[in-house]
Amino acid sequence: MSGAIILCATFALVFLRSVQQLNVVHHKTGMAAITSFLIAGAEVTSILSVVAIGWQSVPFVGAGGALGVVTAMAAHKKLREILK
Repeated sequence: MSGAIILCATFALVFLRSVQQLNVVHHKTGMAAITSFLIAGAEVTSILSVVAIGWQSVPFVGAGGALGVVTAMAAHKKLREILK
């Protein structure tokens, strides 16, 4: 169960950091403020879970990060197409 939590938390963390970068680039201050709190929750969840299981968490962190960044890139591309 801890592996799934780490994967999901890392996915959320990387996805939200990617979204946050877009908020900053596009001067979306309100969204940036909200996203900061979501990032904090994902980061604390990730850290606490990793500390609990140690080095065995590496594959879950890697997979969550990879899935998070690829999903954020695809979502951003789709959103750009919708908002043309």
